[in-house]
Amino acid sequence: MASDDESPAPKSEPQRLALRRLFEERLSQFAADSRTRLAGQLGDPELQALCFDPLPNVARALVENPRFGLVHARLLAAHHPHPTGLSALTKKDAFLRDPEVQRMLLRNVQTPPMLLQRIFNQRRLIDLFQLSVGREMPEKNKIASREAFRARWSSGLSEEKVDVLFRTEGRILAQLVGLAMDQKSASIFCHRTVTSLLLVQNLARWAGTPPSVLAHLLKQAVVRNQPQVRILLLRHPNLPSHARAGSE
Repeated sequence: MASDDESPAPKSEPQRLALRRLFEERLSQFAADSRTRLAGQLGDPELQALCFDPLPNVARALVENPRFGLVHARLLAAHHPHPTGLSALTKKDAFLRDPEVQRMLLRNVQTPPMLLQRIFNQRRLIDLFQLSVGREMPEKNKIASREAFRARWSSGLSEEKVDVLFRTEGRILAQLVGLAMDQKSASIFCHRTVTSLLLVQNLARWAGTPPSVLAHLLKQAVVRNQPQVRILLLRHPNLPSHARAGSE
């Protein structure tokens, strides 16, 4: 069995094709019950080939096989077409900690919400944002990542939220419609100098920008010589009256 620390190289395309062919031409000829039994007993290459079997019972039997390791978990995550079978990977935490297993599950349209959430729980706020705007995942999983991102914004650490806000120049705000910035995050933000005009513009257009942040933005050097951006900030409904009066 592969050890928890083992990190085998991903299978090349010719290797994957050979394993799929082994399943389709030989192993798939066995009855379903026989394949389930064999899945718990065989070694490689048949064990790897059975990762292409579409039956959930076979997938569960594979994971119970003492020879089943990261090589097999990656194949199963990439190619298994049933949510129940994919859920068998939760049997061992090491499988879900493996970056390649995670990547394959995120790309698999059949990965169940429970399994997606376990992966999202291990990711940073910036990772969740990048997943939500990336192109590798099917739309169903991208929607789930956006929901996870919004939930993390609401419950996450203020320092992390401000850091991601600066790192993305406010691009994250397009996914935070209807949400707001908490008081601690606003306080942390107001202790930092803003040099990105794009960040200012995105915050000026976001309904959840707090009054203290808007007032802080009006004081930034990057805003002083940008009349159109100043107008955007002055039109924001959350701008406090003293900041509006002081800018006139």
